[in-house]
Amino acid sequence: MDARRMAFEVLLNVKTDEAYSNNALAKAFANHELPINDKALVTEIVYGTLTHYELLIYQLRPYFQGRVKEWVQILLAMTLYQIVYLEKIPSYAAVNGAVGIAKARGGGFNAKAVNAILRKVTSADELRRVDEIKQNHQRLAIEYSHPEWLVCLWISQFGQHCAVEILKSNNERAKMSLRTNVSRMSREALMNRLAQEGVTCIKGKLCPTAILITAGSVLTTKSFKDGLFYVQDEASQLPAMALAPMKGSRVLDVCAAPGGKTFHLAEMVGELGVVEAHDIYDHKIARIKENALRLGVNNVKASVCSALELDKLYEPMSFDYILVDAPCSGLGIMRRHPEAKLTKNPEDLDEVTQLQKDILVNVSKFLKPGGRLVYSTCTLNQKENQRQIEAFLNEHEDFMLDHELESRMPAILKDNFKQGMLQLFPQDFLTDGFFIASMIKKK
Repeated sequence: MDARRMAFEVLLNVKTDEAYSNNALAKAFANHELPINDKALVTEIVYGTLTHYELLIYQLRPYFQGRVKEWVQILLAMTLYQIVYLEKIPSYAAVNGAVGIAKARGGGFNAKAVNAILRKVTSADELRRVDEIKQNHQRLAIEYSHPEWLVCLWISQFGQHCAVEILKSNNERAKMSLRTNVSRMSREALMNRLAQEGVTCIKGKLCPTAILITAGSVLTTKSFKDGLFYVQDEASQLPAMALAPMKGSRVLDVCAAPGGKTFHLAEMVGELGVVEAHDIYDHKIARIKENALRLGVNNVKASVCSALELDKLYEPMSFDYILVDAPCSGLGIMRRHPEAKLTKNPEDLDEVTQLQKDILVNVSKFLKPGGRLVYSTCTLNQKENQRQIEAFLNEHEDFMLDHELESRMPAILKDNFKQGMLQLFPQDFLTDGFFIASMIKKK
């Protein structure tokens, strides 16, 4: 299977079966051998097409005659993406590849239709312009390929300027970030070792253990196999810093998968401390245990348990610290999961908000008086974030907002605090969008 055919099959899987793009790509690469350059092309076509899908279809629509099958729209969109965004690929190569795929899948009639549309597109003086759209929300939604309801939400919550910056940032490719396993090696030593292994990297902007990869394949290095780092976005490294558990303390991590924050906390509490980590899926707990072995982490106890059923395992007031990295709508990680722009709907936000509330209420029972509870999400929605915390505090007089959170965070984040809570936007430091609040249980 060639690169374009594989990219088309992955996009079809993502678009029609609502598969996650990263999982669909991993499965395709596992089932078919491809040279490394072809894998890179497949990845670029898949992520690029998903990122700009609505704009691509908008630009193609004037050339449609009647109803166009979804698989044909996907094929045309990925071809237009190559023509417009990938300068090293000749237009004729992209068009010929699409015609071949259309013929193999739908026969000569579909191949001729695809060829005719693409020939018209490539011979046009310019593509359809978004400034034809007069309505502001609709124009932004098409220009940046986001659902219109989400554009409206962000403008209403954060203002026009911030919302547009989020839209722009979401269409940039996410960078890989690492958290150094400082129990085995310092950040500087790891950076030197990675350089010797052909990986170019720089220091992170926010976290003292973070490394940003600028070039190279870090997951194939011996440093990875030796457990010298964990792949983790810099924003995702902040919740453990916010919780800041003392050495020897007992920590509860209730929504632990995939485990990055769990291992960070384990490092903080040291050998005399323990992190009880839970999630609801067997395979996710297995992955935590697998990574714990690779990283040499011995003070994590991981098991399957819902955050709503912890009464089966623990007595009230059993923990010094609790981390609730809550299930959320994931609106802060759309750069990594651009397919979410095609599948998310407003009802998803309402459902997850109730779950978050239930988790917070139940988990709070297991914190000792004087203990600290950190709530975090990777989303950009005040209803899941600030308002969730405000509602919890209004209903639980035995908790108060931890106003010392800012002092534990990097000084560069001071402008991201509002009413004692941290909201990090993807455009701020090119990280995931993240929210963090810390609460103290009164003595």
